[in-house]
Amino acid sequence: MRTYLNTEKHLITLQAESEERFLAELRAGNYTAESPLVVKNPYIINPLAAVICFNTDEETTAEITVKGKAIEGDLNHTFAAAKEHVLPVYGLYDDYVNTVVIKLSNGKTSEVKIEVEELNVNKALYCRTTPEYFGKDFMLISTTTPLIESARTAGFDYAGDLRWCITNLQSWDIKKLENGRLLYTSHRTVQKPYYNVGVMEMDFCGKIYKEYRLPGGYHHDAVELENGNILAASDNDFNDSVEDFVVEIERATGAVIKSWDLQKILPRGQGKAGDWNHHDWFHNNAVWYDKPTNSITMSGRHMDAVINFDYDSGALNWILGDPEGWSEEWQKYFFKNVTKGDFDWQYEQHAARILPNGDVFLFDNGTYRSKNEATRVDPEQNFSRGVIYRIDTDKMEIEQVWQYGKERGAEFYSPYICNVDYYGEGHYMVHSGGIATYRGKHTDGLGAMLLNKYKDEHIHLSLESITVEVQNDQLKYELKVQGGNYYRARRVSPYDEKTNLVLGKGELLGGFGVTPEFMKVNFKDAETELSEKHNLNVILEEDRLAIRASFREGSQVFLELKGAEQSKFYNIPTEVHDVTAACVSFEEQNDNDFQFYVSREGLSGEFGIYLNIDSKRYDTHLSVKL
Repeated sequence: MRTYLNTEKHLITLQAESEERFLAELRAGNYTAESPLVVKNPYIINPLAAVICFNTDEETTAEITVKGKAIEGDLNHTFAAAKEHVLPVYGLYDDYVNTVVIKLSNGKTSEVKIEVEELNVNKALYCRTTPEYFGKDFMLISTTTPLIESARTAGFDYAGDLRWCITNLQSWDIKKLENGRLLYTSHRTVQKPYYNVGVMEMDFCGKIYKEYRLPGGYHHDAVELENGNILAASDNDFNDSVEDFVVEIERATGAVIKSWDLQKILPRGQGKAGDWNHHDWFHNNAVWYDKPTNSITMSGRHMDAVINFDYDSGALNWILGDPEGWSEEWQKYFFKNVTKGDFDWQYEQHAARILPNGDVFLFDNGTYRSKNEATRVDPEQNFSRGVIYRIDTDKMEIEQVWQYGKERGAEFYSPYICNVDYYGEGHYMVHSGGIATYRGKHTDGLGAMLLNKYKDEHIHLSLESITVEVQNDQLKYELKVQGGNYYRARRVSPYDEKTNLVLGKGELLGGFGVTPEFMKVNFKDAETELSEKHNLNVILEEDRLAIRASFREGSQVFLELKGAEQSKFYNIPTEVHDVTAACVSFEEQNDNDFQFYVSREGLSGEFGIYLNIDSKRYDTHLSVKL
């Protein structure tokens, strides 16, 4: 007897169904501004958001004020004139009865109470700033340890109060797009340990408008170009290498229209950082486009190197970092230090970007502070920092012109993740989100990996995040959150002139392409059922078939989709690669846990699902109709 898999609904579909339900209720009822329909967490993944829905006889604007616990925490926004009003409410407090004031253009005012239960989300240990400085903004910090239930992507106001969160297992960078929405990672993975399907365009309610699916998936960073397209860190061939590929995504279609392969730009085995390995030889964690020089900047953690190359030709322009370990032919790409005073090279850096004046701004993790194992700096004596380098590409000279963090020593030391942001000359953000101590001592271990290493000793493992803002060398803001590590921070305004909840179902753009098939495989039918030790899990998604299972490393494994007239075979790789830097822990994973996905593009019909393992063919007794 065969079991037919039902399609698991995409989050976009679930959100569309939720929206359809509350719109149907609004349109069937008699909801007014005085007695509106209130829907908490309307898009499923943000319990600190709501929508307030009502109708008016005449077109009228609607101004809402989400009341803060103090007046400085009030959030205001005026929505365009309409008769049907579906107003997104951001910035609710948990464990609190919130008040939202509605004011129509005719002067009528009403109040709505929205009670939100307490959330199991890490709160700020402290936030040191003033409302005059920080205003109505939120500081968003994206989780890198979602294995910890309370370590969710969150947003805090000037007082350090939790005002925004995403409960989905999502990580990586968050950026505000030109249209006022957020660019954030997809919630689905494409390969372990943390490679995602792509990126999403999402609003502050958590509504997804577009998911951009990439053939090679997504990791770490993406940036919006002036023409609206997106540059994203991706992968090319997981079996050969990872984190050495970047793509340009056409915004309208999601198609990959240009790509750059770092194996064609750099040597794979030179300039090795302390965490280098052959598979993850570069470990790109940043993409940045600089219009004045028409160039792309990337950050290679596993080479202690920031590189810059021409957008059109891919030709290497320069390498910023410690030149030790590079052969003579590559030395011409490095800068000579001419700083008069304090200077340090960066090590295993993150989030490199080019400033408007051409300076290079990055987060210097400082991991090991040496390419030579014999001269590594002990983590208790180490530091991390934000640093700005001034470079002269004609003379190939470099000068350190600003830094923050060295003076704080090990308390600010993050051996992985983190970022910086630029608000204007002399006004910067520095986020040290990967701080970890084990048994009271700072460690070079990565918090996301230590969760697995010390899973029976979490009581001895402390993870935290510190985010600061500095203006004219004055510390203006400091936020500390304990109970997890946080990949990046981003200061944003929840409401702005572009805030607008657009109704309708989101879109799946781009795609995975047709999954390559393997030649026909003739294995002998096994005399037994598939062993439970394989932990087989098969999920039919809207756009792909997902296979997760455990196999012995090096096993010969094929997926067979057996149709009425012919079968399709797919090779499931079972090679285990070294992972020296897992930046995100979405789930507990063992070395022999494998993921494999078959795109539904080009597939139609009814298929039985079989696994061919080491010359034996097993019937899973599962079938799909595509």
